[in-house]
Amino acid sequence: MTNATYTAFSVSDLYQAGYSCDGHPYIGEKYYVIIENEAGRRFRHEKSFAGVEVVECEETGETNFVDIREDAKTIVADLVAKVNAALASGKSLTSSCWFEVDPAYGSNAYVDQGTEAKRAYADRNAA
Repeated sequence: MTNATYTAFSVSDLYQAGYSCDGHPYIGEKYYVIIENEAGRRFRHEKSFAGVEVVECEETGETNFVDIREDAKTIVADLVAKVNAALASGKSLTSSCWFEVDPAYGSNAYVDQGTEAKRAYADRNAA
């Protein structure tokens, strides 16, 4: 990918980090980088950064969850800056580190995707 019309930004999603001592799911936040072009076509970086560190107490065996979201946000912000600098300078990105995801909602790429495009996307993800 060598197109400088792409712009990188950070995104977060929720995920189940584990179970608390009372058996309830503990929901954490993970962060990653997306690049998007003017038409709304998007690619996601393969690496994500958890906002929760899971720690097991040696004495009790209970699982504890440490909030490290600020650290994860700092790492992702640094990666966003590096990717944007590379794109702006015309450097190519390593395609093996990126995979295509759904286009931005309401964008030209979103509107232009037809049934065949949806099938091809599903086939790529199934492989």
